[in-house]
Amino acid sequence: MPAKKNTARRKLHALDLLCRAGAGIAPIAPAACRQIRELVGADAASIFWLDENGLPQGFFHEDSPDSARDLFVNEFERLFIGPAELNVTALARTPGPRVGRVARPDKAYFSSNTYNLLVRASGHHHSLDLRIDLDGRARAVVLLFRGGQRAFETTDAAALEQVTPYLQQAIASPVTEQVWNSSARRGHMLVDVSGERLAMLDEDAELLLKMCTLVGQEISLCGPIRSPPRVVRELCAQLQGRAIVRQTLPIPGGRLEVTARRLMAPAPENGAEQVLVTFELEEPRRLETIDRVLALDVSPLQQKIAFVAALGGSRGDSLSATGISNEALKKHLAAIYAAAGVDSWEKLTRELNLGRP
Repeated sequence: MPAKKNTARRKLHALDLLCRAGAGIAPIAPAACRQIRELVGADAASIFWLDENGLPQGFFHEDSPDSARDLFVNEFERLFIGPAELNVTALARTPGPRVGRVARPDKAYFSSNTYNLLVRASGHHHSLDLRIDLDGRARAVVLLFRGGQRAFETTDAAALEQVTPYLQQAIASPVTEQVWNSSARRGHMLVDVSGERLAMLDEDAELLLKMCTLVGQEISLCGPIRSPPRVVRELCAQLQGRAIVRQTLPIPGGRLEVTARRLMAPAPENGAEQVLVTFELEEPRRLETIDRVLALDVSPLQQKIAFVAALGGSRGDSLSATGISNEALKKHLAAIYAAAGVDSWEKLTRELNLGRP
C-alpha cells in the first residue's frame, strides 16, 4: 500500500508541474491524460475543454479511431445532443455530482449514439467522468475508459477527483507567450480571397490540420481535406485592407499558428487574387523542461524546488513555493545538485533548460 500511495503522489506531482506550465489545458492534454490514466488505472483517457455555454471546443482522446473523432468534431450537434445522449455536454450543463455520473448509466445509454458511435467504437465499455468547474461554470470534462468486465468503482472516482485543483490551475493561469518553441512542422494552403475555395493544400498542412480535434472547424479527420477550415474563412474576412493576419488555435500538444497573406494580384488575364495560408506548430517549451525535472532522481518536493529554478526563479522563490526553511533548502539543494550534476542554482537553471533563454 505505501508503494501504491507513493506512486499516486508522484503522478499528482507530475500533473501539478504540467498544469503550471503556463500553456493552457489543450496543449498539455496528451501528457495530462497519461498521468491521469495511470493514476486511476484505466485503458484510455480524454480531456474536453468547453466554451462559456458548456459546449465542447475541442478534445484529446488517447486511442479513439479517426472515424469516431471525425463524427464528434463535425457531427456533434446532429448526433450527440439530446435527452438520451449522456456525454460531455450533458455532464457540463446538467446539475449533479461532479464525478462518476456515467459509471453506472441506465439502459438507454447503451442505445445512444454516444455509446455506440464513440465509446464502443473506440473499443471501450465502461466510463468514468469528472467535471472541472471554475468561477461557477463547467470548464472541462475528463473521461476515463475501460473495456471488458472491469467497471469503475467508488475508489476510482475518489482517485480521479484528486486531479480537480491541478486542472483548475491549468485553466485559470494565463497563457505565457514566452513558453513556446517553433517546431519544424509547417504547411501551406492556397485559397481564394473569400477563403471558401481551396486551390492547393500540401501534405504537411493536411497533417497539421488533422491534429486539430476542434469542434466546428469543419476539418475532415478520416479523409482528404477538400475545403478550407473555418479559421481560414475568418482570416480571409479580416484581410480586407490588410496584408497579413494571424490567429492561434490551441490544440493537443501545442498550438497552431495560422497566418494568412494576400498575394500580389496578378494581371486580370492570369486569374483571380489568392491568399496564402501558413500553418505552423508551436510546442510548449516547458513540457520538455518538466520532463527533465521529473527525470531527476530526487523527491517530489525536491523536483518542485528544481522546477522553480527551471522557470528562472530565485532560491527565495523556491522558499515561497514550498514553505520550507532556508536551512532545509540547503539540504534539499545538495541532493538536487548531485542528481543534476551541477554545483550552483545558476548552473541548475541552465542544465534544466539546456541553454535556452
